[in-house]
Amino acid sequence: MKTLLNAFKNASLPKRAFSVFFLAAGFLFYYLVINRFSAQTAEVSGGLSFEIAEKMADFICSFGEHTAEDVLSLAGYFEHPLRKFAHFAEYAILGGLFCGSFLVLGIEIRQISSGKMRGMYIRCVLLVFILAGLDELHQFFVPGRYASVWDVLLDTFGSIVMSFILYLKYDRKKKR
Repeated sequence: MKTLLNAFKNASLPKRAFSVFFLAAGFLFYYLVINRFSAQTAEVSGGLSFEIAEKMADFICSFGEHTAEDVLSLAGYFEHPLRKFAHFAEYAILGGLFCGSFLVLGIEIRQISSGKMRGMYIRCVLLVFILAGLDELHQFFVPGRYASVWDVLLDTFGSIVMSFILYLKYDRKKKR
């Protein structure tokens, strides 16, 4: 990452502008992928998550003698936590993409003051919070789906965790 930061710092203005455009396009694409999953009806989304949960249950049950009913029962147990983990993970990745790119873009800020970089992490989390809220609002209008404040909080928590990991990795080291 340090090499990437130095390369960006030494790049010409057109190359920096291209990098910023490329990062923005990447965010937009990733958010549209998340939004596309949210646009699935309840039956399609539930079927997809149950299918993944069923494969996990089948793998776990393959280590012993179990019936098909055991697999389905275990899959039903896995489905809800799997859906919530997906919320957490997809927004942790989104938060990591935002914070990672702002680390690259904030080279000059970093040289001025580390305190301003802490604000960058907070802005990243707030932006992910807003995007998660918009995604849940979008789900409200999809047949069979509903908007959940808890999902917005879980999505935001994913972003907080990833932002904290990036903070520990890049900013905390500089203070030592």
